[in-house]
Amino acid sequence: METVLGGHDGRVLADIELVDGAVRKKRMPQRIETEVLIRCRRRCCLCYGLNRDLGIKLGQIAHLDHDPGNGNPDNLVFLCLEHHNVYDSRFRQSKGITEGEVRHFRNELLALIDYVWKQPVAINRVRVHPIGDISGRYIRDAAYENAELQIDVVAPNRARVIGFALWGTNRECGPNIGELDFEAPICDGKIVYTGKPLRGKRRYKLQLTFQQDRLIAEENAAVGYFGLNVSFAGQYVRIE
Repeated sequence: METVLGGHDGRVLADIELVDGAVRKKRMPQRIETEVLIRCRRRCCLCYGLNRDLGIKLGQIAHLDHDPGNGNPDNLVFLCLEHHNVYDSRFRQSKGITEGEVRHFRNELLALIDYVWKQPVAINRVRVHPIGDISGRYIRDAAYENAELQIDVVAPNRARVIGFALWGTNRECGPNIGELDFEAPICDGKIVYTGKPLRGKRRYKLQLTFQQDRLIAEENAAVGYFGLNVSFAGQYVRIE
């Protein structure tokens, strides 16, 4: 049994169950899903523990003890697709990674994230990038919401964008979530992305404009595309 990230809103499909002899996937409770994803900020603890890779990943939530009935948040961990297939998939190819290793790497990663996210953003210490280089990690932080965009130039005049946004970070029931993952051309210092159409709604459009170590994001038709009130629009600062 496994949990799978799916849908434009990034929700998690939880344990597989049998209903009248048929296999059906039920959704993991949103509160638990959100808690697991926020704690790791979509970072894979095995990528960090084995390779010191802190990039945002597409992935799945795994059960540390391989028991899909144990939904305790302490028994859940977000892994990238590759490491989930190795550790928790029904078709896992290797048993070399132990639960103890994953727990250790998860604790290391969570401690690092907790430390880094408590630090003030010191703009005057941002690493200087070559002129025209837009690669890096950009953040937008506010009292009630925040967002992060990872930009990687994958070919001349083409970039991959991975984004993660939260709205309602102080809510008792947890924030709403939005995510992005796409490749698009770079033209005149801008990246423009048009999402898949949703029934009865206009196409979502995102424009990213780069200005030295800042990024301005503008959206159209964002309502209903992500979780309630979630938006990537605003001004970002590059911190890496």
